[in-house]
Amino acid sequence: MSDECKKLLGFAKFVSSGSKNQRMNSTYSNQILFTRNLSDSHYEFGNKIGLQISDHAFIDIKINILGQKEIDLIESKANWIFTSRNAVKSITPILSKLVLDENHKVYAVGKKTAEELSKIGLQAIIPSTHNARALVELLEKDKAESYIYFSGNIRKNTIVNFFTENELTYEEIECYKTSLIQPEVDVDNFDAICFCSPSAIVSFFKKYKLKSSIPCIAIGNSSAVKLLDYTEHVVMSDHANIYSMLEICKEYLNS
Repeated sequence: MSDECKKLLGFAKFVSSGSKNQRMNSTYSNQILFTRNLSDSHYEFGNKIGLQISDHAFIDIKINILGQKEIDLIESKANWIFTSRNAVKSITPILSKLVLDENHKVYAVGKKTAEELSKIGLQAIIPSTHNARALVELLEKDKAESYIYFSGNIRKNTIVNFFTENELTYEEIECYKTSLIQPEVDVDNFDAICFCSPSAIVSFFKKYKLKSSIPCIAIGNSSAVKLLDYTEHVVMSDHANIYSMLEICKEYLNS
């Protein structure tokens, strides 16, 4: 286990023992900043448990339109790898045009990506731990002749390194573009900051610094490990969804 994971495990154990951008509960509540846009139901749930929420997106994602070149690649017998729901969204409009090999396998980095694939009729194989390193370990046990890696413009090299180190044939299709944006926010006004992706973390800390007393809440392992590059005050959500993050905020800030 890496030092980062050990540190993260320690934090997890500790936690266990108008405008839309700011909607206020009538009673006092802890102020929480989310670095992505939230839905009405997220705000309603937050207010219900006594939290005052603001949301400001720190990344902008644009889905790429895939053309005939990409279609020709996708129709090969290669196994597919997805590490993001955004990558799945890029192939959805062209899926009806594809002639697929019934024996090819589809891999997803985690449950959310697999659920997105399921919506378009594709069943994915996922690792027990939802991150790229665990996915590579799964691929090592079931190597194929070739792969198609559906990625974004900002990604880690974990999967590509696996391909090159094992001299495996692969094609990478860039399915979406992530841009880093930094809205004006008085971060010192918040009791906790919530992050839902490593890209949003990088974007946030390019502009802002936090007091050491302000906890950073991570939606999952990848975000939590990335946060450790910037702060030691990291808390990971029990489940990879916004509602769980809100519950952790309530529990942590009132413990």
